[in-house]
Amino acid sequence: MLESFLPLHPRTVHFPIALTLVGVAFAALGLFRQRPQWIAYGQMNLLLGWLGALAAVATGLFDQSAAPQTPEVLAVINQHISAGIALLVTIGLALYWPLRNKRLWSAGRSRWGYLALLLLIVALIAVEGWLGGRLVYGLGVGVH
Repeated sequence: MLESFLPLHPRTVHFPIALTLVGVAFAALGLFRQRPQWIAYGQMNLLLGWLGALAAVATGLFDQSAAPQTPEVLAVINQHISAGIALLVTIGLALYWPLRNKRLWSAGRSRWGYLALLLLIVALIAVEGWLGGRLVYGLGVGVH
């Protein structure tokens, strides 16, 4: 019965992507509009996105054993895993930063550093999506 749900990873990636991008948008708007409540909304979405990304990484690690063990597939899987872990760490930093600086929206260089971190999150999501797409559409991983 479990086999009808496999692979699990594609079923777990969409919500974390959406929640994280919404979180980035709210946090960035909160910075520019000087609305701490919007930053808080962003933080809530980033937290939910981070938790979902944790599940996506876990299911990806579980599903990788079913992938063809060719050198090309394994190289892309390793890049995908590395980018996923980097994304988890980066979202974690974005969650921690406002806790250390309660007036982030008016903090000058800290504000721009936080915005750069948010943009890095978006870039890492794009890289992750591209690598995942390459695995599925380019190399046929998970396609029956």
